[in-house]
Amino acid sequence: MTGLHRILAITFWVFVTGCASLPQNYEREPSWKLDASESRLAAAFDAGIAAHPGQSGAYPLNQGIEALAARVVLARTAEKSLDLQYYIWHSDESGRLLLKEVLDAADRGVRVRLLLDDLGVGQINDDVYLALDAHANLSVRLFNPIASRDARTLGLMSDAWRLNYRMHNKSMTADNMITVVGGRNVGNEYFALHEGINFADLDVFAVGPAAAAVTDSFDVFWNSPAAIPISAFHNNSASPDPYQVSREQLDNFVRDHCGPYYEAMAATPFSLQLRGDDLPLFWGKISVLYDSPDKMSEDDSSVLLRQLGQVLGQAKTDLLIISPYFVPGKEGTHKLVEAVQRGVRVRVATNSLASTDVGAVHAGYKKYRVKLLQGGVELFELMPELGLGEDVSKLSFLGSSGASLHAKTFTFDQQQTFIGSMNLDPRSVLINTEIGLLIDSPALAEYLETRFDQNLHNAFYTVKLVPKNPAKPDGRKRLEWIEYRGNETVRYDKEPHTTAWQRFMINLIGLLPIDSQL
Repeated sequence: MTGLHRILAITFWVFVTGCASLPQNYEREPSWKLDASESRLAAAFDAGIAAHPGQSGAYPLNQGIEALAARVVLARTAEKSLDLQYYIWHSDESGRLLLKEVLDAADRGVRVRLLLDDLGVGQINDDVYLALDAHANLSVRLFNPIASRDARTLGLMSDAWRLNYRMHNKSMTADNMITVVGGRNVGNEYFALHEGINFADLDVFAVGPAAAAVTDSFDVFWNSPAAIPISAFHNNSASPDPYQVSREQLDNFVRDHCGPYYEAMAATPFSLQLRGDDLPLFWGKISVLYDSPDKMSEDDSSVLLRQLGQVLGQAKTDLLIISPYFVPGKEGTHKLVEAVQRGVRVRVATNSLASTDVGAVHAGYKKYRVKLLQGGVELFELMPELGLGEDVSKLSFLGSSGASLHAKTFTFDQQQTFIGSMNLDPRSVLINTEIGLLIDSPALAEYLETRFDQNLHNAFYTVKLVPKNPAKPDGRKRLEWIEYRGNETVRYDKEPHTTAWQRFMINLIGLLPIDSQL
């Protein structure tokens, strides 16, 4: 085939897939949260909830394996309903393990609703979704899906504007009583099980009214026009036979590959304390903040940010921002510097160039680094390899050996804490939908800030502005990265542990007008 023929063929396929449209005439039953007031989960936490009227209990999931254990607990203890909403779900060991636990719940009669972003789980084909959907108690819907199921790449190219809008929410809720919300998707790298890079992340396990509110947010997305049943794309739903084959393959895989993961989960502090009815919950008022599924078509571009921004703007003494993808823009930079001028200590922890998994975001962030430092904002960037040892138990939202920061959490005045899916970047603010919990608990805020302070020098470079010429302290400034190695201090005058080529490419990307997409 000649070059011209290739171009014509591609043009033809783009035209064909561009003509593909989302299904219109299909059965779509509204589905809302079930009454689970009589479940064992409700009874298990009755005493704590009764002792803290109007409040919810929260437990921060720092360790990756602990976060996986919490999700398994939800799947195994649910009696009435299980709602899962995720941006990414890999088909690796942790993804299949959790899928088996969810199917086991459906076998027990639990109603399972699985809502997945279609781009985030694109590696899994429709046959798998259809097999899951064939279960009488399990339904699968895809958020803002690609219309052309057999030519996904071309379908994406032909409908790029609509498909740029994604559901970034991450939550799992059992019986409207217990929920896990935070930064983690489903995949080995989110649970400290990957052989290479692991994401340093944070979720929160919450019980009480907050869990019911998360279910309410799930209902809004599940019943929105953007959430389309997988069966709507196919004339015939999967028969029980393909489901049974897929189920046997899944069970065999988990049996053969996931035994060590179950052993590790059983030994976590979370599992041990939960079995002993001694889980130390932080109690306080918890507000569930989330965007509308119609975010792109609304005049108010971000419901969540508007709600959270009111708290940010009221900070009086202390603001700690942990955001892996941090692109504050001119307005955000101005507001942070303005907070410093009001007497607020503002600290921002994000990825370094060496630790980030999205170089383009670092290109956007570095444009504002100098202005932030000049304005008194303190900056810290994650080291690509941390001094936390090899012990899996130390893998947490503060990092692991070979880590990339993925936690999204902010604390205000050592009083309130936000833990969720939202980054402080234009994509989270303007394009993707997000969710998070705003927790009013001084004890939790103090715990997380203390943990950050204790591990700061082991995990992060401190970024400073220093004189280019030491003999002229008031002259021109340059950036310096400081690494503390016990009693030794190492200083870098370029992005640490990067090559000249990496820095050149990041500078080149920074020239492109793509900040709104970062």
